[in-house]
Amino acid sequence: MNEESHNPLSFFPLCAKALEGNYGPLIQTLGIVLFVLIFNFVIKALLLNLRNRFGNRHKVWAYSFVSALHKPLTYFVWFVAALCALDTVISSILNFHLANIHLVLSIGAVLAFGWFLLRWNAQVVRAMMEMSQTHKISLAPSKLDLMGKVATITVIFVTIFLLMDVTGRNMQTLIAFGGIGGLAIAFASQQVVSNFFGGLMIYLTQPFTIGEWVNLPERQIEGHIEEIGWYLTRIRNFEKRPIYVPNSVFTQTIVITPSRMSHERFHHTIGLRYRDIHVVKLIIDNIKLMLIKHPSIDHQLNVEVFFKNFGSSALDIEISAYVSITADTRFPSVRQDILLKIADIVSQAGAEIATPTNIVEFHGGLMMKHPELELKPAPTTS
Repeated sequence: MNEESHNPLSFFPLCAKALEGNYGPLIQTLGIVLFVLIFNFVIKALLLNLRNRFGNRHKVWAYSFVSALHKPLTYFVWFVAALCALDTVISSILNFHLANIHLVLSIGAVLAFGWFLLRWNAQVVRAMMEMSQTHKISLAPSKLDLMGKVATITVIFVTIFLLMDVTGRNMQTLIAFGGIGGLAIAFASQQVVSNFFGGLMIYLTQPFTIGEWVNLPERQIEGHIEEIGWYLTRIRNFEKRPIYVPNSVFTQTIVITPSRMSHERFHHTIGLRYRDIHVVKLIIDNIKLMLIKHPSIDHQLNVEVFFKNFGSSALDIEISAYVSITADTRFPSVRQDILLKIADIVSQAGAEIATPTNIVEFHGGLMMKHPELELKPAPTTS
């Protein structure tokens, strides 16, 4: 038994010889697979440890970096191993090696690098979106979304330029392709281009942002913006149904953003009984005083309470005021409070809200008595 067999470090020279093919192509292939499995196990454990450490310390960039690295690195290692194993098998059977294997490996490395950057960008944007929604950072979700899309375009162009570099292409090839193929692509994808620039105009002009309530009256679409994509914008309506709207639509139709309203108008008409005509002025004064004292009413704008007209079955009083919209003010709650206070004012004045009254006269000597709804002969006059 030689000295090398008793040395613990002799295992590594044996592995190196196996990977180099000194023990045959089958052992070499098995060695490559075993090496990849061990490498991925170690890398996964290391990245998971780093991920937990950075997550506990709330380091967004480092946590996103580690989270984005695992899949591209694992897939690239498996790609290299599969290519080496394939080359080993082919060389042992057909006695020649794969051509341009270094070029293929370089292309794979560039694609893996680009994939990693895209994942890193997506992880960072997602984490910062969550921080923006919890008000931990001051950046709005729409600005974060725009920054993420600009970063995505940058990564794509960087990846293309790196691929051109490793394949030996120059800028003239790209320009020639853009000149010849660009015209054909433009004709074939007019709708795609118009939607892309529609999305770009949304980001530049910002008629709405992610999370806002929008209304497209001409299209009968209303809901909250969930995502502004390259081609489509996703709106979730009040029935929680997703609606996908091409971005070009927003450049061709009226867009109302109710969530940006500074005020919402309270406009209501109440009717009093004709027998309450003597307390109409008192009720009007009390309603106006209540609105002026109400904390949610903007007193800088007109507060109007007027006797409007003699209605068909009631004395109509028109009420108009503007409710200030804040983060703590919900218009339905304010409207409910105002209506209940109006009802109390009417009741305290001894009046009642009028209900529609219909008088039905029958020809032929019959009349209807309410509420018993009995028919009896009409009284005669002498």
